[in-house]
Amino acid sequence: MTAIPHAAEALTSALDRFERASTRLIGAVSGASNDDAGQQLVEVTAAKEQFSAGVALIHFSNEMWTALLDIRSNDR
Repeated sequence: MTAIPHAAEALTSALDRFERASTRLIGAVSGASNDDAGQQLVEVTAAKEQFSAGVALIHFSNEMWTALLDIRSNDR
């Protein structure tokens, strides 16, 4: 059992969210759309945090897996 697939899905979701918010932000600051630039900055920041959480999950999962292998090897 591994958390990597869930983390990978979270990373993909965060990247998609970042891309959509960035596109809307560019439209808002250029006047090409009626989107609120402040709200899009919040969305970009939230996407960055979501991505960071996914990376942290991968690191934690790797550390947990390594610890479990160490426990297993010490039992032998």
